[in-house]
Amino acid sequence: MDIIRCKAFVTAADEGSFTAAGRLLGYTPSGISQLVSGMENELGFQLLTRKSHGVVLTREGEYMYPFAVEFLDKEKELYEAATELSGMYKGNVMIATYSSICAHTLPSIIKEFTDQHPSINIQIEETTKNKIEKLVASGKADLAFCSKLSNPSYDWFPYGEDRMVAVLPKGHPFAGADSYPVRNCRKENLIMPSEGDDTDVRDVLKKYGIVPNIRLTTLENYTAINMVQSGLGIGIMNEGITRYWQTDTSIIPLDPPSKIDLGITVPDLETAAPAVKEFVLFAAERLGVKIEPREE
Repeated sequence: MDIIRCKAFVTAADEGSFTAAGRLLGYTPSGISQLVSGMENELGFQLLTRKSHGVVLTREGEYMYPFAVEFLDKEKELYEAATELSGMYKGNVMIATYSSICAHTLPSIIKEFTDQHPSINIQIEETTKNKIEKLVASGKADLAFCSKLSNPSYDWFPYGEDRMVAVLPKGHPFAGADSYPVRNCRKENLIMPSEGDDTDVRDVLKKYGIVPNIRLTTLENYTAINMVQSGLGIGIMNEGITRYWQTDTSIIPLDPPSKIDLGITVPDLETAAPAVKEFVLFAAERLGVKIEPREE
């Protein structure tokens, strides 16, 4: 069985669409479709049902899916074993992170790392904290750059912090103020990014016992900022998201001041695949993080 076809099938099944699978694997949607069709022709039956909104597993696909996942796991074990024997680092590293970290923190680290380790492929999923939690828990992401995840057993290496800010339209009463009272979120029209599920924002509001008045939800922070600029409400987000974006808004810190701690999360650095471990150690060194052995 062709491993690329198998990856296309499993990823399309997991993501529910050829488009999403293509983004993760570096193919066009039609390319993923052709790979899956090739696997179906090889096996002699249909694996995925194509629908207008995506794809779903057929009965045969549901039966074959766990075998395909096991096949891919064996491929990963094979490469890891070869890596350990040869003393070389090869493989794939899947990183889940915020878009702000992906844009401002990771590019130089990844560039230097891949220059030194051209056989290691880096994949990045820019997403929300809630989805990062799921990606790491499921093993689809090898590590994460974000605020601390909820699982206390994960290895966590903090490297910095990012303050939370209010994004206000220019005509807002607090647009020229030194800070924005977070208590006002009870009555303001709040525009919430991450489809209304921004954990970092919700944690700040929960800390002060605030039930926000959420007027609109968006997927992207940049969309939320544009909506603020249009006078539809205000936004609360971490400052890193707002850097380098030219918008006609007022961005000021919260009162009381709030921040999120940023770090590298990996389920267990000691048992991580060699390529993953090498990247974590490399990134930690570049970010000035001292990796201490895990206490038994």
